[in-house]
Amino acid sequence: MSAAASHKDGGRGLERDMVVKAALELLEEVGFTGLTLRKLADCLHVKAAALYWHFENKQDLIDAMAERIMLAEFHQTTHEATDWRSLLTFVGHTHRRALMRYRDGAEVMAHANMRSNAMFDGLESLMKKLHDQGFTPELAMHGFFTIVRFAIGCVFEEQADPRTSAAVTPEQRVERLKEIAKNHPTVAQSMRAGLAGKGPDHMFECGLRIILDGIAQQIEKPLDRAAKLA
Repeated sequence: MSAAASHKDGGRGLERDMVVKAALELLEEVGFTGLTLRKLADCLHVKAAALYWHFENKQDLIDAMAERIMLAEFHQTTHEATDWRSLLTFVGHTHRRALMRYRDGAEVMAHANMRSNAMFDGLESLMKKLHDQGFTPELAMHGFFTIVRFAIGCVFEEQADPRTSAAVTPEQRVERLKEIAKNHPTVAQSMRAGLAGKGPDHMFECGLRIILDGIAQQIEKPLDRAAKLA
């Protein structure tokens, strides 16, 4: 976009979608803590005040960025399964994949207020399907947010951790476990079984399975009580 076009009508010529796109590009360069309206305005060759035609404040911009991150992923991913476990697995995978596409994507999501009609449309459809399969309204909402927050937490740790799998050799991992085992043998044994040689994808799948198994037990409890009364 040219500087002349950006300055049109003091900033009113800017398209909201274009500003959000530029903000996500800037996020890749400077990270969440470095993202400011002033830097974004400089990228668009406008004064910072011009952005207020579209966004009330930085929080409003963050909300729009988070919405774009999530909706873009959900729109390009198809899912036809209707059973609750597959649906919630899809929710977990899609959230994690969307947040991993952007630098500090999890931090953006953690600071966002998801309030758009488009997001609520998708949530409405999911809640209806869960209710139809025996979920109470409370369990449906708690189950959904537990998985979403688990995905955000996993991605946040992956994106914030300065260590990389390539930075630690298998030999170094073995030596580290030996050192831990000197004073904490049970911890070392558990780490060897649950972590050694397994990356974040595996860890996410294990955690998601534990959450889903817990939800399954919550669904079965009312059914068990009903069977005992029959």
